[in-house]
Amino acid sequence: MRSLIVSIFFGAFLGALVGLGVGAARSAHVAWTPELEANRGELYAQLEEPSAQSSESSAPDGKQPRVKVEEELFDFGIMEKNPSTEKGEHAFYIENVGDADMTLADGGKGCFCTDFTISKSTLRPGEKATILFKWDGARSGGVFNQGIRVLTNDPAKKELTFIVKGLYTSPIISDPPEVYFNNVSASSEASRPLRVMGFERNDDGSPFDLQIEAIEVSDPEHFEVTLEHDSLDNLTEKDKKSSLLSETANLFTGNVTMKPGMSQGAFRELIRLRTNSPKTPIYEIHLNGQIAGSTIKVTGNLYDTRTDGQLRIDKVQQSVGTSTTLRMTVQDSVIMNEQTAYVKSVRPDWLQVKMNYPPEELQKVSKIRLIDIEVQIPPGSPEGAFMGPEKEKLGEIVFVVGDSEETRQEIVIPVRFAVGK
Repeated sequence: MRSLIVSIFFGAFLGALVGLGVGAARSAHVAWTPELEANRGELYAQLEEPSAQSSESSAPDGKQPRVKVEEELFDFGIMEKNPSTEKGEHAFYIENVGDADMTLADGGKGCFCTDFTISKSTLRPGEKATILFKWDGARSGGVFNQGIRVLTNDPAKKELTFIVKGLYTSPIISDPPEVYFNNVSASSEASRPLRVMGFERNDDGSPFDLQIEAIEVSDPEHFEVTLEHDSLDNLTEKDKKSSLLSETANLFTGNVTMKPGMSQGAFRELIRLRTNSPKTPIYEIHLNGQIAGSTIKVTGNLYDTRTDGQLRIDKVQQSVGTSTTLRMTVQDSVIMNEQTAYVKSVRPDWLQVKMNYPPEELQKVSKIRLIDIEVQIPPGSPEGAFMGPEKEKLGEIVFVVGDSEETRQEIVIPVRFAVGK
């Protein structure tokens, strides 16, 4: 029964995604990184080069490889999420039905939770290759919808996108799944609505009497969560028409309130609900966002200012290390130097951060201070991953700007990266 309920709701959602258009939807499944984009032409050029070992490579003009794919989308259906169902794999097939050799190459994937292998990089006419798509839905909740991309030298079909989708159900679902406070002011209070729905039922099919026994917040000084048991009778007519809400066994409604006084920059906190459910005794909801400042802004090529406010360095080779730059723009009459703008702390402690201040003479004629910041992961850094999702599992840089206790501000920059061999 529960699977049917959730299927009705999310089936409509998935159908809406498909209705947006095949081209646009597929492009959203694969994160086309700047490195892939920069090498795109080179990859295509390599694919179109004739194979030195192929007897077909010297075939007369007019002969071309041609892609044939029977399946590009696999729907694993509805699964109750647990350790035995989170990981899966599915084989897609590419056949060369043309009259010249076909070359295949890795074109990227949309999520670190997916991986794939190509059984053959070159297909003679009539041959097939297996694309083995593997996924791990350990961190997925609700809809799973991910894709991979394979490049070919078929002039009519240079890119193939293979998609795996499905639905992981849960006895408890929150709406929204994560609570966001983006670009809010540190000096004012902000609030976001929250609903928690329970789908669990007893063996006889009757609704399980879900109770939220305790609400814990990782930063209770700045966040308050209220949830009360609610009835569908109190919802709007529009809400009552929702398949999800109308079939929910238990409904809780409330708010998440952010209090004034947060540090500028990104934050990632956690709401933990303790319940009487034997299947889900603890249910967690992430709190994400950015605190905006009117006088201080941070920018950078790898700094994500649109969503989670993270500096995304990602993979780093241990023997080489890496570095990137940020720019801090401060609008203030105070001269910026080692005493008025500095690094308060870093995590891990071997992360190196250097601030380069504009000349004092220039600062005296303008209230805009541009501070260039060098962030370095030095060669020989310890192996390890600082990839989240919890804030303690990310790297972090904390800046302090200001010349007195009254005006001093902290800016928190989470750093996402992993060091490997």
